[in-house]
Amino acid sequence: MTSKLRAAALSVLLLPLLWGARAPESLADFRAEDMFGRSLDGKAPLHLVDWQGYLANPAIEFDLLIPEGIAFPAKVVVKAKEPRLYFTLPSSAGPDGPRKEIEIPEAGSFPVIMSIFPDRDGQDERYSLTAELTDRKGKQWELEIPIEVLDQDTVRDSSYPITVNFLQDQTKFYRDKKKREVVQQAASDWTAFFDGTGLSPVPAKAEQTFIWKKEGFTGGHTVRNDDPYTGYLLYAYGIQTDELRAGGEGSDQGGFQVIERGELPLRRSGGMQIDTRGNFNQLGWLVELEDSEWWKATNLGDVANDLYSIAHHEIGHALLFNRAYPLHVQAKEIGAMNTPALLAYLGKAPKIDTFDHLHGTIDPITRRGAYGYEYYGEMPHGRWLITPTDLLFAEAVGYTLLPHPATTPLRIVTTTLPSSRPGRPYRAQLQATGGVPIYRWALAENSAKLPPGVKLNADTGEITGKPRGRGEYELQIHVQDPRRNHPGAVGTVKLTIS
Repeated sequence: MTSKLRAAALSVLLLPLLWGARAPESLADFRAEDMFGRSLDGKAPLHLVDWQGYLANPAIEFDLLIPEGIAFPAKVVVKAKEPRLYFTLPSSAGPDGPRKEIEIPEAGSFPVIMSIFPDRDGQDERYSLTAELTDRKGKQWELEIPIEVLDQDTVRDSSYPITVNFLQDQTKFYRDKKKREVVQQAASDWTAFFDGTGLSPVPAKAEQTFIWKKEGFTGGHTVRNDDPYTGYLLYAYGIQTDELRAGGEGSDQGGFQVIERGELPLRRSGGMQIDTRGNFNQLGWLVELEDSEWWKATNLGDVANDLYSIAHHEIGHALLFNRAYPLHVQAKEIGAMNTPALLAYLGKAPKIDTFDHLHGTIDPITRRGAYGYEYYGEMPHGRWLITPTDLLFAEAVGYTLLPHPATTPLRIVTTTLPSSRPGRPYRAQLQATGGVPIYRWALAENSAKLPPGVKLNADTGEITGKPRGRGEYELQIHVQDPRRNHPGAVGTVKLTIS
């Protein structure tokens, strides 16, 4: 046999092995499904949500289905190239995107939970996720999962203005424009969720605020506002303390917010202090981190801390997590904030520790540690963010929240559908609000059937078709969002064919 014939014969023998290593017939069922049982392929991508505002986003779960026919134990590596994406721990995050390994002892269904770090651009995004399966013998198979991100960011004018005053800074820390911009952004990110409609203006010289001296928390002086303002007045200034720490507080020397119906239990000024040398170290500050670099902000003692994270935290103290707020004090006296909204969301009252933090509380939708518990949770540690738990706590302290799905229970808002006539094309849209806004629609078990000729799109909530016959229909509609073990919501919707 010539060398050319031997090479041709060898390639014929190797070809089935090469094909088998890529996608053997027995692994046709290596696939992924979302929480609604939809196969995640080119027609049905995995949906993620980037909520309105700079807020920790929902953790979305999907399942990898590992079939029989491979050598166990096996391993799956899931990864993506977008650095704003992340998986639950244990996993890694970084400039090349997230990566997570899952041990596979046997055939079955294995959950994967992921989310996306917020941005501010309001643009929907498309990415892809790769799942690489390797069995005990080293054979490998690959699955591509498309990702679509629903970005709900829109430009909304704040109705709860916050004025940041840097004139009390004696350290020159805030001569840097970038540092001022970081603090102003962190402050606005909090109040973007608050409804300040009807707040009374504060006249000049009417508000008193205590200012710590440059050396830190051992004394200071009181200032009055030079100019009138509406909303909240935050004094931001540098300090240099022995403890190398930051601080924030509402002003218990000043007054309370006032609206037409009376006084609110909310302060109208406060302070935020940043040690110029760093946070519990002298390694300085990370000032200009992009959203795609969120993973750099571990805020641990051996690295330069993220100025946004610490400013966000201390402004939280100034705005609500502080003894200057009467309802916070009342809750702290019993050790927890016990309100119906927080109980419904968390299943228990969040505990308040001696530092006014929500110690031990993990936000159930984002899987992140709530305020003051940022080093914990199921997600990789990075830039600190507001969670829905924090917003519901703000509501409990006395703030009125703007409508937002993160703090609104899932419910169907459609009650009546447009009427129609037999034989005419019909189209109507069901609407829901709250929860995680990725919805699955169905008729409830006890519901009347849809009119003949009409059908419900489970993915979009559209009702379409050409109805036959006449009648009045009272439909029980069920909507579900992608939270495992969540019951969803049922609403009654009326439809008339006449």
